[in-house]
Amino acid sequence: MTKHRPERVGDLIRDVLSRVVREEMRDPRLGFVTLTEVRLSPDLTHARVYVAGHGEPAEREASVAALNRAVPFLRRALARDGRLRHT
Repeated sequence: MTKHRPERVGDLIRDVLSRVVREEMRDPRLGFVTLTEVRLSPDLTHARVYVAGHGEPAEREASVAALNRAVPFLRRALARDGRLRHT
């Protein structure tokens, strides 16, 4: 495996998820969030997505709660649009 593959897969995951959050999520609790980084395990089977929320602390907590609640939806969208072998 090349040393750049984890970076490319992480960028793909971040791009797909940011598009889904921006265009498809309709949760009113979701404020302005930015997906900042995706860290992958060495074998590319686990990904951790980091977000930055903007606004008041209560708004940031509500946005993170909305994203955590939408994990199954986001996972399905990544499987649909991500062109990855395993999701």
